[in-house]
Parts: sequence; C-alpha cells; structure tokens
Amino acid sequence: MKIKSMFKDYRIPILIIVILSIEIIVSCDNRSLSTEVDNGEPEPIEEYISMAKNKGKHKDERDRYLNKALELYSELDDNEYKRKKISQISTIFFSEKKYEMAESLNKEMLRLSLKINDSFGIAKSYNNFGIYSRQKTFLDSAYRYFQQANKIYNSFDKKGLDPDEYSFSHGSVLIELAKLSRKVKNYIESEELTTKAIKKFELSGDHRFIPLSYSNLGIIAKYLGRYEDAVEYHEKAIEYTENTEKSVFYKIISYNNIGTVYKSKGDYKKSEEYYLKALSFNDFLSKKPKRRARLLNNLGYVKFLANKEDKTVLKLFDEAYSIRDSINDIINISTSNLHYAEYYQSFGNDVLSKNYALKVENDSPIVKDNDELLRTYQILSEVSENEKGLAYAQKYIKLSDSLVKEERLFRDKFARIRFETEEKEQQIVEKDQQIVHVQNQNTIYLLGMLLLLSGIGFAIYFFRQRTKYLAQQNQIVQFQASYETETRISKRLHDELGNDIFQVMLQYQNDPHDPQIKDKLNTTYHKARDISRENNEFDTDETFAEELRNMLQNYSKNGIQLMVRGLDKIQWDLKEKPVKITVYRVLQELMTNMQKHSKASLVVLVFSNVDQIMQIKYSDNGIGIAKEQLKSKNGLRNTEKRIGAIGGTLIFESEKEKGFKAEIKIPN
Repeated sequence: MKIKSMFKDYRIPILIIVILSIEIIVSCDNRSLSTEVDNGEPEPIEEYISMAKNKGKHKDERDRYLNKALELYSELDDNEYKRKKISQISTIFFSEKKYEMAESLNKEMLRLSLKINDSFGIAKSYNNFGIYSRQKTFLDSAYRYFQQANKIYNSFDKKGLDPDEYSFSHGSVLIELAKLSRKVKNYIESEELTTKAIKKFELSGDHRFIPLSYSNLGIIAKYLGRYEDAVEYHEKAIEYTENTEKSVFYKIISYNNIGTVYKSKGDYKKSEEYYLKALSFNDFLSKKPKRRARLLNNLGYVKFLANKEDKTVLKLFDEAYSIRDSINDIINISTSNLHYAEYYQSFGNDVLSKNYALKVENDSPIVKDNDELLRTYQILSEVSENEKGLAYAQKYIKLSDSLVKEERLFRDKFARIRFETEEKEQQIVEKDQQIVHVQNQNTIYLLGMLLLLSGIGFAIYFFRQRTKYLAQQNQIVQFQASYETETRISKRLHDELGNDIFQVMLQYQNDPHDPQIKDKLNTTYHKARDISRENNEFDTDETFAEELRNMLQNYSKNGIQLMVRGLDKIQWDLKEKPVKITVYRVLQELMTNMQKHSKASLVVLVFSNVDQIMQIKYSDNGIGIAKEQLKSKNGLRNTEKRIGAIGGTLIFESEKEKGFKAEIKIPN
C-alpha cells in the first residue's frame, strides 16, 4: 500500500511528460491552409471587374473598366488575392477574343504564383497555356501544359487538401487531356481520362461539364464500334441537363450525335429519326443558324446513304449550303461541297463532282480538316482523267500515310510527356517522402531525447524518493527494533533480577545472617552480568570476526556443542557497520533463544557467499517450536525486523521435537 501511495506522487510529472510528448508530435505534423480576411467592403478593383463582365454595357465601356482594373492590379501586394484578380482579368480578355493580351496576363499570373508559391495559381496558369496552345493547334505543347496542371492537382489529392477547392478545375484539365487524346485516336486513354474527369466534377458538385464529358465518351464509343454504349452515353448527357437552361442545347447536340452513331452503324432510319428530333427545336435553332445548317446537311446525307434517289436529299443540301453561305461559314461550306461531290459522283456526273471536290481542295488550307481532304482526294482520283486521277491517288496515299505517322507521332509525344510528367511527379513524391521521413526521424529523435531526459529525470526523482522512503522505513524499523530490545531488557530485569532482589530483601529483613543471602546475591550478579554482556557494545572494525566468534563461544557451555563454519571466509571489512551490528544482534538473539528454550545439545552455524548474497544458516537439535507459536515470539519478530531494515530476509523453519532452523540472506 505504501509503494502504491508513493506512485501517486509521480502521477503529475508523468502526466506532464506525456502531454509534452503529444504536443511535440502534433506540432511536428501540423498543417494549415492560408485564409483570407474579408472585412465586407468591396475593393474598387472588384467593382471594375464586375463592370467589365457586364454584357449589358457597351464594349468600349467594358474595355475602359477592364483597363482600370488592370491599373489597380499593379498596386496590389503580391499575395493570393492579387493572383485571383489577374486570373479574372485575363479570363475577361480571353472572352473578348483578345488572346495575345490574355496570354500575356497569364504569364504574369504564373510569375506571381511562382513567387508566392501558390500551387493552385500555377496549375491555373498551365491550364490556360494549354488552352492557348490548343487554339493554335500546337497539340504537343497543349498536352504538356495540361499534364503539368494535372500533376499539381494530383499532388493535392495526395496531400489530402479540400477537394471542393480544386476538383472542378482538375476535372476541366482532365477533359482537355481526354479531347486531345481522342484527336490523335488514342481512344483508350481518352476514355480513361474522361471517366476521371466525371468523378472530379461530381466530387466538386459543379456539373457544368459532365454532359460534355458524356458526349466525349459517346464519340469514343462510336469510334470503337460500341454503338449501344455510345447511345447510352449521349442519353446520359441529356439526363444531366434536364430542367436546366442548357437542356435544349444538349438535347440538340446529343440527338445529332445519336443520329451520327446510328449512321455509322448503318441504321439510317433510326439516324434520320434523331436528326429530325434535333431539328424540332425551331425557336432555339432560329437563333443558331450554323447548328441548324449542320443538322439539315446531316439529315440530307443520311437520306442520301439510305436512298440516293430520294428527292429531298438535294433540297436539304441546298438549304444547308444557303444558310452557311449567308453567314460566310467557310469551314462548313467545305463539308457541303464534299457532300455535293459524293452526291453527283453517285449519279455519274463526274464534272460536277470534280468541281465541288476541287473547291474542297482549294479551301483545305483554311479548313484544315484532313479527313475531309483525304475523302476529297479519293473522289478526285476516281472522277479525274487517267494521269490526274493517278496523281490524286498518290496524294491520297501520301496524305493517308502522313496522317497515320502524325497521329502515331503525337501519340508517342503524348506518351513521352506523360512518362516525363509521371517521372517528375514520382521524383517529387519521393523527395516529399524523404523530407517527411527526415522530419519524422527528427521528431522521433527529439521525442526520444525528451523521453530519455524525462526518464532520467523521473528515475532520479523516483530513486531519491525511494531512498528517502526506505531511509524513513529503516529508521522506523530500527526504532521498533530498539524499542523492542529495550522492552525485552526491561522485562528481563523485572522478571529475572527484580524478583530475585525482592526475595533477598525479604530474607535479609527476616534474618540478616541467613547464609543463603550471599549465594542468591551471587546468582543475581551473574544474571545481571549476562544481561549486560548480551547488550553491551562491541567492536565493528577489523576485530569484528573475533568479537562475533567470542560471543558465539560464550553459549557453548553446559554441554552445548557449537560448530561454526565459513565465518573467516566472509570479508567482514567490506561490510557496513549497520550490517555487522545487525548480524551480531540477530545471532545473539538466536543463541539466547536456544539456550533458554530449545534444550539443544548441538548448534551449527554456516556462513557463505552465494551470487553476491551473504547467507547464514542456523540449526539446532532442540525441541523446536510449533509454527503457529513462531509469530508470537517477540524476540524472533525483532530479529526479522532488524534483518529487513538492512534489505535482507530471515526465514524460520521449525516443528515441535524436530529442532529449529533459520536462514539469513543479506545482499553484499
């Protein structure tokens, strides 16, 4: 109980150590995102940006506000807020088709983002550069920029940042990469990237680009010949825009795409059905002539494929061409001319077919549609005279080979860019892991040092308290032993000498000349001398062994044989004084007890050192004592306490009529 109570005193220092250790661990792994303080007052730059985006104002007025916002931007401190403003200004310039200015401001955004270590701003800049490169048909550069942005967003995933802050932007980058992969006919990669993009958009809660993503999956599935999947994907795009302002827009697009899927499948009736569905949105299409012309042309073409004799085919082609010509839609006029060429070729009118095909060839540098040009060369090789036809056939082969090589080249470039990006990303991850590992090691070393120092401090404190506690216990035991010794001496003086002296005094009063008085006084003297001898002081220096032997020999009288072994083998000069005194008094008590009570004729004492412990074995051949009586013997209890006070043990073993044994063990 006392040891338990002593540990209560250590609970507070232990608790403090644990709390400090936990705080160190937590502080070493603490991560926090920067926050912006909003005092509720709109900045002037915010107002100018808002005015510049307001399409209700005149273009010149919007430009004036935009330039004002740009002037104020330069006065802002370099921080995340400033980066967000330049991003907004750049986006407005881009929407106004001022691409060079937008690209220049995007470079400024990248510079600022790198300076303030704004990873999100860096990713946004790379995404914008990808868009600019894609517009210029620099596909490999576009892919590289988008991959760099993707790498940064992937790092956000690994760092466990809040996905609400970047998931939509990450999805936008992924869908851009998917469209580029589809363009070079890497359909598997495009499908994988699109699926990832959809997951990001769903995670962000912003579904604006999910219909576009499903449209891309539908186009891919069509190219892969998975027509049922393609239709399902386009229907998904419609489903995501149901009851939204984009509902009609995506229905027209998706119906057109489903019509194209069925056309590729050869189900022209079903294809015609969906083109007509798309054309049914007259109000919307009246404001979108380019889209209406595409649907009319597609409907005419699928009717042509189903039955070239259909009288409505040419009418639909002419209507589509008329709309395109009225809005100077050169790119799609080229598509109309190609369909005219196919139409007239099917009727054997090679002259008209060739004329329309040559128009497609002439416009090809502007249109830049190699698939249409390839089909045009095929028609021209078939409707032209022998030599010219052969020349066009060679052009067809050359262009076809170059397109295959170009697509393969871009796929290889994309793969290399992807590999390099992933390799750099892995290097960054490994570097981050090394940094974290070093930080963790430092944390462990610091914690280890703290725990070590704490442990040392605790051990010192514990042992000091324990030493103090044991010293107090030792003092208590020694006091109790001394008290019991004094009580025993007092009792003997009263019981043995007091009664004898009282009897002599009575005899002297009755007869001063009684000869027995002298004998009784002599006996009383010897008893007093024995008591004194048992409790007198003795030397504990180099003569201790001799003192101990003499004391033991004093008990070898009246027919008692004493055998002592190993006494001289104990290095008594190395023993501390309290140990010597305790051994002397305990053996003295055992010998006195033997002399008074045991009726022994043989006593054996064996001294030895075993495993750094001094052992003393006592045994006699007396009458012994019952075990239950051992506890009631004050003298024996006193010896136990004396031995315990110096850290030793004393074990008694005795039975009635079988002698008495005791074993003393004292650590060296």
